[in-house]
Amino acid sequence: MKYKAINSKAIDIKKSEIGSVYIGTYQGKKEIETKLGKQIVWNLIDDDGVPYSIYGFTNLNRAMETVIQGTGVRITYKGTQKMTTNYGVKDVHQVLVEIAVEEDSDEMPPMDDEPE
Repeated sequence: MKYKAINSKAIDIKKSEIGSVYIGTYQGKKEIETKLGKQIVWNLIDDDGVPYSIYGFTNLNRAMETVIQGTGVRITYKGTQKMTTNYGVKDVHQVLVEIAVEEDSDEMPPMDDEPE
């Protein structure tokens, strides 16, 4: 019988160095309950087939909500930026989320609400 590793840990990329990159194929999300309330965990598989997860936060969650399951993604941690929030001016964690596209294509894939 063959066995495959399962994912048991999630990465908190907010503790990463600015410019840290995480690449994988998006597998879906899971909502977990924490001491602070509900949190989203984004599940990916790296190029070697090893699963891993990333704890969500506002900027990452907004970007990942547009990604279709099975799509290759590259997530780059960009540090924090002062922004006005519902709680005043705060340092807000930022990421750049990119999706894999065909190398010879200059087009972006259509959004869910755009006709093809």
